[in-house]
Amino acid sequence: MSNQNDNQPMVWAVLVAIIILAVGLALGFGIAKSKKPAAAPVAAAAAPAASEAVAAASDATPAASEASAAK
Repeated sequence: MSNQNDNQPMVWAVLVAIIILAVGLALGFGIAKSKKPAAAPVAAAAAPAASEAVAAASDATPAASEASAAK
């Protein structure tokens, strides 16, 4: 019988760790959800810059193809 009880402290440690992990994840997701609307304008402000970069790259692409066609 003592063979089964030898691992009891480890079982308790694992259970406590799982509970702490679950609580931490719940708090983390709750905080992330509460801050999400404030972060949205930052992403919206970055979107025009990204679209400008794509537009600049697409403007450069025809010039490169015209240059290679001219050869």
